[in-house]
Amino acid sequence: MKTATIKITQRMLNKSIIDANKSVVDFVKEYLPVDYDDLEWNRLNGGTPRVGFESKFTDGTASMVRFYLRPRGDKLLSIKNITKKAAAGDTVTFSHYTGVTGNFPYGNCYISIDVTKGEAA
Repeated sequence: MKTATIKITQRMLNKSIIDANKSVVDFVKEYLPVDYDDLEWNRLNGGTPRVGFESKFTDGTASMVRFYLRPRGDKLLSIKNITKKAAAGDTVTFSHYTGVTGNFPYGNCYISIDVTKGEAA
């Protein structure tokens, strides 16, 4: 299973904005039914360039991961409750699960969020 990893910085926590690195862009493209290319198409055609996916931290805490674009096309994301679960220097890993029961807007899938504690840089 492919994962996406993000090294959390204090700026990410302060602004609640995370730049989507290559592992995130690849993860979204491979595992989710809506990717950044779809968001770009929406943006260029007057639509909303963002999408959210139900998510859970590995301890069971509910979350939401939102993928979106800035007007100039920068690929970004935000993670609900990340400031309660991670600190600067920690690593966040996304895993994708399907076949779960629940009312998910893009099929029966969700993102699992694992936080590995690390020292702040």
